[in-house]
Amino acid sequence: MVPRAQASKGDGITIYEGWYQSPFGEVIAMGTDRGICGLGFASELGRDVARSDLIKRWTAAHLKPANTQLDNWMATAFSQCEKIDLHLIGTPFQIRVWEALLTIPNGHVTTYSLIADKIGNPKAVRTVATAIGQNPIGFLVPCHRVLRKSGEIGGYHWGLPLKREILAYEGALTDAQ
Repeated sequence: MVPRAQASKGDGITIYEGWYQSPFGEVIAMGTDRGICGLGFASELGRDVARSDLIKRWTAAHLKPANTQLDNWMATAFSQCEKIDLHLIGTPFQIRVWEALLTIPNGHVTTYSLIADKIGNPKAVRTVATAIGQNPIGFLVPCHRVLRKSGEIGGYHWGLPLKREILAYEGALTDAQ
């Protein structure tokens, strides 16, 4: 999405939303005609907080109940076998960071400083960490794969227990392959 749409809080776009089951409990998914633009987890914070967290990002967007396309994307979202269409809605800097996250292979982790290096801005570690924390597409844009330079797990927008669970899940899938 062009930065203008981000600045306008989604004015002029339609976002479809629905609740789905995942290996990590209930999730809210949001998507445009171009792809999934939001995925939030209800397990730690509850449904209301998870939904509010996503819709506050695009207060001017027109929200509608899930359509068939969103249902289809979500049917395979957690299989890690198929590529899912994503619609990244953010600032140009955020989108560069989130695109860098998409290059982290399943079952692997990286650090905030390596992501900063990858986007060509090695001194922007804190800004990179902020952009990672603002990622609206949990799991599919794998911000959970980023650790502190010390190897500590660090923070996670949807809660540290969930981050640990997702990392263990991905590790088990990788080991099984």
